[in-house]
Amino acid sequence: MIAEAIAEMIAEMIAEMIAEPSSWLAIFAALLVSWSLTPWLRRHLLNQGIADHPGPRRSHQVLTPRGGGLAMAAALLVFVLLAPLQISSAVTMALLVLTLAGLGWIDDVFGLGVRARLVGQLLIVIGLVWWFGDLTALRLGRYELDTVWLIKPLAVMAALWLINLHNFMDGSDGLAAAQVVFVGLVLGYLLLDAGNQAWGLFGFGLAGACLGFLVWNRPPARIFMGDSGSLLIGGGVAALALAGAAGTGPSIWISLMVTSVFVVDATATLVYRAVSGQRWYTPHRQHVYQRLIIRGVGHGKVLGAYMTINLGLVLPTVAAAHWRPDWELRLVSGLILLLLAGWFIVQAWVGTENNK
Repeated sequence: MIAEAIAEMIAEMIAEMIAEPSSWLAIFAALLVSWSLTPWLRRHLLNQGIADHPGPRRSHQVLTPRGGGLAMAAALLVFVLLAPLQISSAVTMALLVLTLAGLGWIDDVFGLGVRARLVGQLLIVIGLVWWFGDLTALRLGRYELDTVWLIKPLAVMAALWLINLHNFMDGSDGLAAAQVVFVGLVLGYLLLDAGNQAWGLFGFGLAGACLGFLVWNRPPARIFMGDSGSLLIGGGVAALALAGAAGTGPSIWISLMVTSVFVVDATATLVYRAVSGQRWYTPHRQHVYQRLIIRGVGHGKVLGAYMTINLGLVLPTVAAAHWRPDWELRLVSGLILLLLAGWFIVQAWVGTENNK
């Protein structure tokens, strides 16, 4: 009863914020294009031999085509064409989609070295941060960090990490797509609530594109998004966070909360590998979702566990921070500590077997 009442209230609030029929048409079109284009793309990718083979570093057992991110990219381009956006925002969104999906597609088909990937991503991120202009001061309790020469590089590093961590976390059926449905809806709502119509709508469009793809990517996955998809959704999430940091939406701390399930898993794993002397940039199976699969937890249960944490822990924390902005730092710290505790518990539960 309570959950239904909350869902109804949120639906009414969103309906009030998105009053134009063309906005709803654009969001629905993104979902429909992604859903309808993906099976055709799957057949094409299989015919071209663009697929991931099962292996010791992978979590799937059958040959599965990769590159489904192209369907999501097409869906977002349709969204940009149909949504009531200013020319500058529409052009920025279209360029973001084309460059990230294009870079990922080249990697899917031909393979790129680490250096080439990072250089390409860095150029895209620098352009994105430059477009958003002045970013708000970073609040640290009673203090504010408002030094431009420091905030801009930090924003570039954070956006670059968001792009790459979505690539790292795209290894279990439906996980990355479902995560970005959640993130897109929550950040999109918060941006709309703050009056940022353009990027709020983009959050909903991104969620729609991922939801349409999720129909085919859910366990057992019939297609993978590949780098063309993981770079795209990572960049989309980074753009939503930057839109908030530019002063027209949720603070950087709330954006961190919304994305925390992926951020904590990817960051803790990277730090652990670096500290323990492992080559952090090489393929491995040490993220929590990978450890759970090693332990015998199926892809569907892994997906359910991550989404349960998002809805049962992350979302209430975000709501509390939105209600009481003065609690942000304490809430985000507590949330990260809880997620880190979960990370350590799973690592200890699985043990050191198949640790690399």
